[in-house]
Amino acid sequence: MGRLRGGAVLVLGLLWIGVLAAREEPRPASEGHPARSRSYRGHANDRDATNLVAAYPSLIGTRLDDCATCHRAGEVRDARARSVTRSACAYCHLVPFPDSTIAAGAPAEFAATLNPFGAAYRDAGRSVAALGAIAALDSDGDDHANGAEIEALRQPGDAGSRPGQPTAPTVVLSGSEITGLPARRQFLLLNSHTQRFDEYATLTGVRMKDLLAAAGVDLSRATGITCIAPDGFAVDFEREDLTAPYPFGLFVGGLAPRGLGDSTAGFVQYPPAAQMAAGQEDGAIPDTLWLMVAYRSNDRELSMSRLDPATGRQEGEGPYRLIAPQEVPGLPDRGSRYSPSGQADDYDFDPDRDHNAGLCIRGLVAIRVNPMPAGCEEYDWKNGGWALIERREIVVYGAGVSGSAAR
Repeated sequence: MGRLRGGAVLVLGLLWIGVLAAREEPRPASEGHPARSRSYRGHANDRDATNLVAAYPSLIGTRLDDCATCHRAGEVRDARARSVTRSACAYCHLVPFPDSTIAAGAPAEFAATLNPFGAAYRDAGRSVAALGAIAALDSDGDDHANGAEIEALRQPGDAGSRPGQPTAPTVVLSGSEITGLPARRQFLLLNSHTQRFDEYATLTGVRMKDLLAAAGVDLSRATGITCIAPDGFAVDFEREDLTAPYPFGLFVGGLAPRGLGDSTAGFVQYPPAAQMAAGQEDGAIPDTLWLMVAYRSNDRELSMSRLDPATGRQEGEGPYRLIAPQEVPGLPDRGSRYSPSGQADDYDFDPDRDHNAGLCIRGLVAIRVNPMPAGCEEYDWKNGGWALIERREIVVYGAGVSGSAAR
């Protein structure tokens, strides 16, 4: 299909500013208990995120409680010499997870993903004291000191982000508006990269292009979108992913634990027979597949997403889940954590297969239409993401959006 998928990103970058959220309530560093970041709990190293919120406790849970405070976006070229901008998180993830579709521009090391503020923090010693030492500097050269920008919740490493700027045009779609759009049903494979089970499911929801049209988005002004969950997980898609269908999927039966006889060998979950196309056999699935915002799976409403206070991780799927079909149709395979399995069946993990489940965001709350309009700041979805879950709303903001401030 010629797509260049932006890929799964952890809206909070990698290693330099690591993980999120602690179980206890944050306490001032002066009490002997360092304040803890509530950013995405997807990384093993929370040293820099903890340093940031210890130096600036008011940032906890805001959009600056985020790896993008120190990391930058980057421009790459695909094999057809097309230029594509990767978000700060997607760009950083190219270091540990190289993308074979990129011909040039990928960073070779994490240091290459730092923005000017992140580089200044590193050079000053990468500590709470380092953040104080660079507070009076103007790392991004926009005539505003780092500390002043941080206090105003503006990006100290981005010259295009300054105190006093307006927020990007924003539209909020209600649950009734979303479920009132023309509904689609799609039967497809969700192929997991690491988990034990792959899944075939029938999803009900709306095409992404129809949802954006309902929000009044002019896609002719957009290069693509970034879809965001309330815990910070995000995925980038190009405009072609929105405007054209994906290839037909493939189906293979008999791979459930009971189907293979050995409960440790099976690795695929199937929907009830009533949720599958009549007469579906191994081979092509006849459904036309689109990038989709689903609200039902196998005719059941998606479970509500929630933040587990014990782990800091997001649980549940709904009320909305982004569904990204496979760009390269393929069969299921066991997760990388469960391979090699010792089974002589050719279904162990294959890194060349399209593991699309990792792109299917659970608890979709915000859609950024790229690029951000000149002179505007990003909508602060992070402070209201869980409230959007409770209200069953989705925020759409950015390029080609004609709305006003969010409700």
